[in-house]
Amino acid sequence: MTRRDAEQALGRAEVAAGLAAGDWVEPWYGVVVPATRVHDPLTRAAAALLRAGPHAVLSGATAVAMHGCDLAADGMVHVTIPYDRELRSQPDLVIHQAWVRECDVVELDGLRTQALDVAICELLCTGEQRSALDCLEQALAQLGEAAERFRALVAERLARRRDRRGTRRATALLQLAWSRPRGVLVGGVR
Repeated sequence: MTRRDAEQALGRAEVAAGLAAGDWVEPWYGVVVPATRVHDPLTRAAAALLRAGPHAVLSGATAVAMHGCDLAADGMVHVTIPYDRELRSQPDLVIHQAWVRECDVVELDGLRTQALDVAICELLCTGEQRSALDCLEQALAQLGEAAERFRALVAERLARRRDRRGTRRATALLQLAWSRPRGVLVGGVR
């Protein structure tokens, strides 16, 4: 919860004592979490959204991980905020600024998260190449029959992307991605 909310609910002295004793942790300025949950990915994601504000959305590698692509987890929490909001990245919290369209936001585990195609598109453009390709392939494998439709959706997003940086690389990675589940024999070849 926000530190302000915690102080209103528990009292300023109680929160200060809890922080001093290590019962509470303030991972980012203005947000406190129970120390026992400080390493829980969902708790960290919720805390990051609290820090970033009401129009923030989990994005990039964090959003891809929220969608079930465990290869995306990198220990950092990635959040996108609208351009009218100013906030700097902090240790373990990466702040991105972009246009946030509500139609591109889904709620997963009660948290505002980029839709999978939006998050994969961002990861392909801005993330580390091998990790981005691995995440895309994991997403395609999880989608099964819908994989090629998803690939086309990501290609369309890349073609319409306002920020053109990284789109050529992303398009090449999208074409390179393997869409069949790994280990499946096709014509006697894995």
